[in-house]
Amino acid sequence: MWYAQSLDPLSPAQNTAECLEIDGPLDAGLFAGALDRVTGEADALRVRVRSGAEGPRQYLAGSVRLPLSVHDLRETGEPDLRAEEWMRADLAEPFDLAEGPLFRHALFRVGEARWLWYLRIHHLVMDGFGYSLLVRRTAEVYTALAGGAEPGPRVFGSLADLVAEDEAYRASEAFDADRAHWSLEFGDRPEVPRLAGRGALPSRTFHRRTALLEPAAADGVRELAGRLKATWPDVLIAAQALYTSRATGRREVVLGLPMMGRLGSVALRVPGMVMNVLPLRLTVSPGATFAELVRQVVLGIRRVRRHQRYRYEDIRRDLRLLGENRGLVGPLVNVMPFDYALDFAGAPVRARNLSAGPVDDLTVNIYDRADGRGLRIDHDGNPALYDEDALAAHQERFLGLVARLVRADPHAPTAVHTIATPAEHALVTETFNATDRELPPTTLIGPIEAQAARTPDATALVHGTGTLTYAELNTRANRLARHLRTLGARPGTVVAVSLPRSVDLVVSLLAVLKAGAAYLPLDPEYPAQRVAYMLDDAAPVCAVADTAHRLPAGASTPVVVLDGLDLSGYLWSNPCRPLTPAHPAYVIYTSGSTGRPKGVVVPHGAIDNRLRWMQDEYGLTAGDRVLQKTPSSFDVSVWEFFWPLRQGAVLVVADPGGHKDPAYLASLIREQRITTCHFVPSMLQVFLAEADLEACGSLRRVFCSGEALPRETANAFLRALPLAGLHNLYGPTEAAVDVTYHACAPEDTGPVPIGRPVWNTRLYVLDAALQPCPPGVPGELYLAGRQLADGYLGRDELTASRFVADPFGRPGSRMYRTGDLARWTGKGEVEYLGRTDHQVKLRGQRIELGEIEAALAAQDGVDGACALVREDRPGDQLLVGYVTGDADPAAVRAALGRELPEHMVPASVVVLDVFPLSPNGKLDRRELPAPAFGGQEGSRRPSGVREETLTRLFAEVLGVDRVGPDDAFFDLGGTSLLAVRLVGMVREALGAELTIGTLFEAATPAALAARLATGEAAGEDALDVVLRLRGGEEHPPLFAIHPAGGIAWCYAGLSSRLGPGRPLYGIQARGLVRDEPLPRTLQEEAADYVAHIRRVREHGPYRLLGWSVGGVLAHAVAVMLQEAGEEVELLALLDSFPAEQWRDRPAPEEGDALTAVLRMAGFERTGERTRADVVATLRRAGSPLAGLSDLTLSKIVDIVPNHARMMREHVHRVFDGDLLFFTAAAPRAEDWLTYEAWRPHVTGGIVNHDLDCTHPQLMLDRFLDDIAAVLAARLKELDA
Repeated sequence: MWYAQSLDPLSPAQNTAECLEIDGPLDAGLFAGALDRVTGEADALRVRVRSGAEGPRQYLAGSVRLPLSVHDLRETGEPDLRAEEWMRADLAEPFDLAEGPLFRHALFRVGEARWLWYLRIHHLVMDGFGYSLLVRRTAEVYTALAGGAEPGPRVFGSLADLVAEDEAYRASEAFDADRAHWSLEFGDRPEVPRLAGRGALPSRTFHRRTALLEPAAADGVRELAGRLKATWPDVLIAAQALYTSRATGRREVVLGLPMMGRLGSVALRVPGMVMNVLPLRLTVSPGATFAELVRQVVLGIRRVRRHQRYRYEDIRRDLRLLGENRGLVGPLVNVMPFDYALDFAGAPVRARNLSAGPVDDLTVNIYDRADGRGLRIDHDGNPALYDEDALAAHQERFLGLVARLVRADPHAPTAVHTIATPAEHALVTETFNATDRELPPTTLIGPIEAQAARTPDATALVHGTGTLTYAELNTRANRLARHLRTLGARPGTVVAVSLPRSVDLVVSLLAVLKAGAAYLPLDPEYPAQRVAYMLDDAAPVCAVADTAHRLPAGASTPVVVLDGLDLSGYLWSNPCRPLTPAHPAYVIYTSGSTGRPKGVVVPHGAIDNRLRWMQDEYGLTAGDRVLQKTPSSFDVSVWEFFWPLRQGAVLVVADPGGHKDPAYLASLIREQRITTCHFVPSMLQVFLAEADLEACGSLRRVFCSGEALPRETANAFLRALPLAGLHNLYGPTEAAVDVTYHACAPEDTGPVPIGRPVWNTRLYVLDAALQPCPPGVPGELYLAGRQLADGYLGRDELTASRFVADPFGRPGSRMYRTGDLARWTGKGEVEYLGRTDHQVKLRGQRIELGEIEAALAAQDGVDGACALVREDRPGDQLLVGYVTGDADPAAVRAALGRELPEHMVPASVVVLDVFPLSPNGKLDRRELPAPAFGGQEGSRRPSGVREETLTRLFAEVLGVDRVGPDDAFFDLGGTSLLAVRLVGMVREALGAELTIGTLFEAATPAALAARLATGEAAGEDALDVVLRLRGGEEHPPLFAIHPAGGIAWCYAGLSSRLGPGRPLYGIQARGLVRDEPLPRTLQEEAADYVAHIRRVREHGPYRLLGWSVGGVLAHAVAVMLQEAGEEVELLALLDSFPAEQWRDRPAPEEGDALTAVLRMAGFERTGERTRADVVATLRRAGSPLAGLSDLTLSKIVDIVPNHARMMREHVHRVFDGDLLFFTAAAPRAEDWLTYEAWRPHVTGGIVNHDLDCTHPQLMLDRFLDDIAAVLAARLKELDA
């Protein structure tokens, strides 16, 4: 807790508070006296914590007196509301751990005989049980005083006794036994079940949603608990476990249980911080009953209680889960068992919790209202993870689940319980799936033949320098189709096609369809063994190839060799065929989990629906040119081949292998004026990075599918090709290519959705019990509707397991289980979250890891095998195989290259002695080592003196022999106290200023060395127009514009004061490192800054700050952004005054400019007359500015008077919004300056804060603290 507070000293997150309602007469004077006595009796209320060279130290102040503030609110009209507002404001104030006191109290009179007692204490010194001891003792003392009696003697134990008891425990066998228990229980480090899908650091505040379980409902919970031989908290904890399982899609749930931790007799008498949060691990199986889940909870809590003294932070340290926001538990369930059935001289008391401390994720606080009014349930959420609506939804669903559990048979499977409300059920099953569309009963080939009849002379196909018209293409395909029919091709049969990308490939595919058969693409690059399997499995009536040797030796399939084939004897007209939408159109093989590829059979009606929807949505015309570059064995090729030919567009066929060459593709797009094409997202990233994008201006629509589309890639595309639409599609081979669509927009943020369903398609996101998941809740994605495949060729059992009955559709309808994890958004789109199994997608290709593992296990010398996709470097995914035994990894990889397609061959095969196992004996994939490419073993050596020094210091502090430059401090057992020691040693060894916050953000020697390197003398990067002072993506950045001298270094002190996750950028003047002309007007300069700001953040909301001249520039920038249609939500000015207040003042001389340079470095002018004098002063003082070049110093001296001139000539426009202002309020010569002068230039209000300093002193630490506190509070309001 100390560590968290020291990271953000201004945060009130560690505040805990209660409000006690006292109904009856109360003597405020006697009450204050009782509080004084109790305060003196409780050691914890005298605690202070100060940090020194040895880290933080706790001590007790000699005495503490904090007068009770009494507020009579009876005449205010709404006394309870006014009291609540006062408490909320006080709760937002942080404590000073070093100075104290660490508590605050107040008494409010809100009625003639009704009082509110408010008590706030820092969580570092008090827990909930401690509160109950304080309240009970205060009531006891007050009651005695009110009756004229002397209160009984002090009942509290001392903190010293508590520490001694804890030290004895830590030296005992019980401590070792507890440690062994938790290490065994959680040695496999289960994944944290997060309702928000991600983690975040605790915020300074939290959202709270309160609900009451009325007495009848609460009695129902108690009655159910009695039937199950449990307590009502057991039932509600089990309900939360069930809810968490359903809401996260995980069968294994780890809840956090706050425990008293007071097993010793001393601890039961000491108000203080003893409580502990411990993990409760539960398995929620859909087939198990709720009664069985409650029994799990009962037994689990018994185990937890037996080991409750072992600290949660010790468990995390033992499991190497410290740092980087790596926790062990999901939601916390905090049952408040403390009995407040007491009174103040007969006046009864009701307690209401206002804050139970920081909220990491989601906390469910449950109180038994002792007045018989049921149960109160508070849902507290971290605002970084849950907005008010999301928190309300979680609470409504949870309460609905509790109500259903109370009414239901507890011995029925939990599968019958959904967490969706009835309205949400209808929304996700009906409203979001309203896609019905009547279509004619056509086939894939019919519209192509009709188009050839309408436009016979139009160009249909281009490859290289050759072209075919629609008539020519149709004639060639018709003649080949008639030939194939002589070999048995007809509806219901399969014809294989093994051709490289070419005109012949397109002709052959059309010919197969015209013959009525389904085509089976055989990639010519596939290993012979795989092709032989596919031929044997699909049993095609024949195969079309360019040479006789294209098929594997020994294949019995008849081959139609196109080279030299004379088809002139066949009729050129369309052949007749009894073809219907139900007949198969194509068969495409995908990877199989059992080691056998499986053929997906897609009927004509399914792909016809897909192409008709695509045409309606994207409107291809005869003027479009579509690039065909996807291998025919990948289902995206289906729409590339046939969509343009159905609409009279031109199909441009890329060369074989061309899909892998960005430069070739860019050249082809330019030369052929391509308007429409497809990219797998990983290939799109490469294309954007390497291709000549200026040559691709003809593109109008680009489609992405095959794998998740990163938001950064989408944004980069939209910036590079603003005239082209980018569309994210999704669909498995089992559903006619794509079933969802989403148009990317530059203003979008967050993950790119896969979108909403296409025509005649339904999407279901279901939990493990096949119950619909409400928006925001992950589940497995199921597909239903017209586009479903028939199933897997010759695999009836597999088909039945993946294509199951649709419980939400018409009788007899089916749905396909994708194995993809997804969730609905509130807007009716779906977000892809990953896989539920070991299937992966690598560069757009679907891969079953089981097939690779089967191939690995079949090799000589391999005893065991597994495979996974690693991403040890961001964006760099590699398929890696792991084997045990005495196999040669090179030989194994070579053998796989002969059996598997190229994309399924691991980049590396790693031989292990044994596989790493979790304590329960399962393979621990997270512990599999990264492959050592290049043969380098172990960690790399430190790079440079700074890295070498830091690795040595890390090792010394951690007590280990060796630390590598990329080893993380917390991964190696580092604690917050050790972090303090390390920071002190780094300061001493390297003379570098850093904080423990720096170490938290840069936890490896390499990262810390890089961070320290940025503090060296300024180079050109530190003088760029945009200077990143602090990174981050959690919140919109604050842009701070330079003062008169043009350098924004002065704002560096703000970066560590605004709170975690808040990016800060300085905006600096042009020409500090290059000889560039100075701007002529402030409007010109502001326009330049607008362009730079929008390169960092393309769209609002924007947050702007400026000191001195920077404030005038910030105002101008804000106006320009608003005029561009953008939102500016914060404009803050530091002692900056509008132009008209300066127009009559004399222009500055060079001496004034020199003074400005010195003030930038923190000096008052002391008599320097020349530029050389200024440089000498800076160098004597060791100022970073002394490292500036003569050019830069000269430019600063030129920039200052130029800004003064532009200020006097500037004409303000009006900013539509409020202004936050800070005034340097110390007496000054320019006594006419006032923030009121901004009134004509803003439409909103002006909030001013006076600071007791001069204009140059604003950036000193003691005043920056005040400025940052106001800014941080305002930013927090904006974030909420």
